[in-house]
Amino acid sequence: MNLQFGTWVRPMFGEPSGGDLAVVRDVGEALLVAIVDVLGHGAEANVVAKGIAEYLNDTEETDLLTIIETLHARLKGGRGAAVGLARILPDKGEMEYVGVGNTAARRVWRRATRLVSKDGTVGAHLRRSTPQTLQLDCGDTLLFYTDGVKDRFELADYRHLISDTPSSIARNIVELFGKDYDDAACIAVKVGRQ
Repeated sequence: MNLQFGTWVRPMFGEPSGGDLAVVRDVGEALLVAIVDVLGHGAEANVVAKGIAEYLNDTEETDLLTIIETLHARLKGGRGAAVGLARILPDKGEMEYVGVGNTAARRVWRRATRLVSKDGTVGAHLRRSTPQTLQLDCGDTLLFYTDGVKDRFELADYRHLISDTPSSIARNIVELFGKDYDDAACIAVKVGRQ
């Protein structure tokens, strides 16, 4: 399978920076996808988000639960975060997902699927999770976004979602469905043939 992705992050209106972030990178044979919403807004949340991004961009760890537990330990005593992590294995046509807090993960196209993020806050209240596994099909579009994006949109609300590029999808979802009073971030991943 061939994977293409795009990201878009926007701070809350009136703020020059925010606490939402999107990281997508190759780790071994997998694509690591991370959508993060640090509690609060503005410069203080942005400092925490930058630290999380640095860890996610540097780690060679591929186990999602280990990554969540490491972030939990690093954030203890400070601002917590909602974190959604996915590991996409294109050779197996499979995705694993773990989410804590208000992050969303969805598949749109023929078999629409919503994955569940557990209640909690990384850095404060972490419940043990089990990764959810999703078999992928060519043509799937995977969406990951923070709670700064209204969650109740459907394909009919964004008719070009399936045909747009991943970068356009991520930006348009934030622009069309983003809340003005919150930071917002989106990652779009398209699954295609090799």
